[in-house]
Amino acid sequence: MTRTRPTVTERALIAEVSRCGLTATRHQFERWRARHWLAPTDQWTDPATRALRYDIVHRAAWLAALSQPGRGISWIGWAFWAIDDTEQTAALLRQALLQAVQLPLRRAGISLDQIPQGDSDAAFDTWQDLVERLLRGRRAIGRDLDGLLRAHARTAGLTLPGPRTVSNPFDAALVRTGARLLMGGTADVSPEELTDV
Repeated sequence: MTRTRPTVTERALIAEVSRCGLTATRHQFERWRARHWLAPTDQWTDPATRALRYDIVHRAAWLAALSQPGRGISWIGWAFWAIDDTEQTAALLRQALLQAVQLPLRRAGISLDQIPQGDSDAAFDTWQDLVERLLRGRRAIGRDLDGLLRAHARTAGLTLPGPRTVSNPFDAALVRTGARLLMGGTADVSPEELTDV
């Protein structure tokens, strides 16, 4: 099938992305527009100057950088949907988030209707059983990668700034707390308990 040649606007965006040291093609633009990661072509230019909008160039460069072999756009695409904040992108983001939240449940053979609602002893017991099913067979990554980096930096005579995030997001205690939140929400995990993890 013969494809049409890039438009003047598309060629201008290809050139701008190239100036960033990246490569983008008209076919990629088509895919990105279809996924609602990139605005329609008629929205790429400033109406007053007809110049390409900076945010469009910036977005296309990000997409080109993430479209390298072996890499995926993944959750960055979700960020673009949230930034655009249209009815359509909000629906896409909601659907993607629901699928992502339900993925570990599906892997464990748990459906949403099995998770009880309310704050009763029976609900609490069911949440605990479901958490055990969710965590069964899950391999905990026990390596403290931040600690390893800091140890090597100290050996080299460097002092790194203090961490601002969790040093090991795969810590067993943190994963268990996340599983409990997924099953029972704050009825099972108090805000105070979250700060202790």
